[in-house]
Amino acid sequence: MFCLISLSTVFCGDDVDTVPKITELAVIAKTFARFSEVTVNMVVENREAEGRTVMFQVQVPKSGFITGFVMTTQNKTLRGIVQEKSVADQSFNQAVDAGSSAGKISQAPSTPGRDMENFAVHLNVAAKSTARFELQYQEVIKRRLGRFQQKFHLEPNQIVQNLSVTCIVEEPQSIRIFSYSLPNQTQALESSTTGVDLKAAPKRRVVEFRPSAEQQRSYNPHTGIRGDFVISYDVDRQNDGGVVLVQDEYFVHYFSPSGLHILPKNIIFVIDISGSMSGFKIQKVREVMQVILPKLREHDYFNILLFDNSMKLWQREPQRATENNIEVARRYAEEMLVARGSTNINSALLDALDLLKDLVSEEDGRGKVIVFLTDGQPTAGVTNTRQIRLNVRNQNEGLASIFALGFGYGVDMAFLEALASENGGFARRIYEESDAQNQLETFYEEISSPLLVDVRIDYSPSVISISDVTQRKFPQYFQGSEIVVSGKLQEDAPVDWQAKVTAEGHTGSAPGRLEFTAVPETLLGRTDVPRDFTERYWAFQRIRELLRMELVADDPAQKSLYRGLALNMSLAYQFVTPLTSMVVTESVHARTDQLSLGGMEADHSLSKILGNQILNQPGNPPRVMVHQSSNGSEDFTRRISTSIICIVIYLIII
Repeated sequence: MFCLISLSTVFCGDDVDTVPKITELAVIAKTFARFSEVTVNMVVENREAEGRTVMFQVQVPKSGFITGFVMTTQNKTLRGIVQEKSVADQSFNQAVDAGSSAGKISQAPSTPGRDMENFAVHLNVAAKSTARFELQYQEVIKRRLGRFQQKFHLEPNQIVQNLSVTCIVEEPQSIRIFSYSLPNQTQALESSTTGVDLKAAPKRRVVEFRPSAEQQRSYNPHTGIRGDFVISYDVDRQNDGGVVLVQDEYFVHYFSPSGLHILPKNIIFVIDISGSMSGFKIQKVREVMQVILPKLREHDYFNILLFDNSMKLWQREPQRATENNIEVARRYAEEMLVARGSTNINSALLDALDLLKDLVSEEDGRGKVIVFLTDGQPTAGVTNTRQIRLNVRNQNEGLASIFALGFGYGVDMAFLEALASENGGFARRIYEESDAQNQLETFYEEISSPLLVDVRIDYSPSVISISDVTQRKFPQYFQGSEIVVSGKLQEDAPVDWQAKVTAEGHTGSAPGRLEFTAVPETLLGRTDVPRDFTERYWAFQRIRELLRMELVADDPAQKSLYRGLALNMSLAYQFVTPLTSMVVTESVHARTDQLSLGGMEADHSLSKILGNQILNQPGNPPRVMVHQSSNGSEDFTRRISTSIICIVIYLIII
């Protein structure tokens, strides 16, 4: 994952003086143990003789949640609270009608940037006044290709007198490598340079990018910086069960062992060659196959299945990746990747699974992967996406991980995400842009090297609450990635417990069933650790998991149950999710002064939700609202990650 932050200004009317003046823009990114918080502070001047409504269009990573918003104007400081969407809309509209200061953050429907969700932030700024805005969001860092990466895209469209990006990274393991690169430069730097100060300790890095006005003008005399400030790092790892951090009633377990041999794999490339793939898309797929195929290892088995309304196999059965077979396959891809016909997704995936099943009896302890690429929706054969998912799930039965790539914006990504999720993989959009080939190559690198298969992470039932732990079984673990599990401990859990990980793998002697153990490390008493770190990490993962379960569930009652629990947790932990909005009004702010986190008693366990113990049903006012205290910036100080935020300021004349 990576973190992207961009900022631009758009204005209405012909008078350039209506453009809001940004006098300060400070981005502070804090990371503790892969859990992140980004805080964006901005000061904007309204130099006009009448009030203005400023609308921020905020894009945050799909893997992130907005958690805080503070607006200070006319000597008033208002803090946002999260409400169910319809309730937040009502609060905001009532405040605007009454002429009060108000702000609202909710998901917006416009097309976002890569791997982003859109949020709209509407703000009233009085005439001849200055407004300060502070926005926070949190995200879990995911390790990709052996690196944690964070990217800040700076594009203020003006010279900002006080512009800074500060990144603080703290990890429980020693930081093995750390580098950064300046906007529009690819060189990885490991020490301080002009405009950048870097401080290093074994488990901590602090890097501050503070370009002067002169440096900003070197990019463009009028609009200033337009480019990415990037940090990249990794941590020390051992050949063991990983790191388990315990704090109060919650734990987080990180597992990414070293010293493992890459396992051979069986892989089927299932490629859509229907008519809509013609032109740019089919050309990029043709080019990337010329690069990917030679990267197969000699003990891998592979096949290519091309489909439109019919199926076209390179070979009747998967072939070993010999030098000769790879060359023959490259010629086949060059000649046969030609777009035509309609789209029979159902038959293509079922045929691919049949190809893999033929190898199961002969080859065990191998990675099993289907790479499925399409740019559209099913138009031939079985076209009902729910039925396609059911057919694939029933035939797969955990045999292979399916990774779904959606090329362009015409694809049904909700279908691909559900399909991949329930078959042990993930879905990713490939953007129809000049770097499409690089996007495809990067994806393949992520899943090309399986290190473990059939990974199971076990904790004693006397230690953890079984219904409150996140996913513990994983079909495959790939080189350069990391498995993370979080959960809640039993009230009377023993202090001296262990986590056990078992999996099929190869450490050098012979492949077989491996066992790893991890001893928990308590965070109690450590003043450098956020006091609610493990709980919020768990809540973050759990909400994501529940939203995924809602997406995958076929039964409407089950969907409603998962949605209800995700909503309740979003409200309790004050996350802006697809189910909630954050609203800032004077009346709402007054009500939050009467609330406290200590007065909230909520049971978020799956067993309770299945028993219909949902505290807040969608569409009803929440019974619990959590107020972020005046020292909230200290309470949340601590986390940041590879994430993505894009802030666009539109000035709308009312």
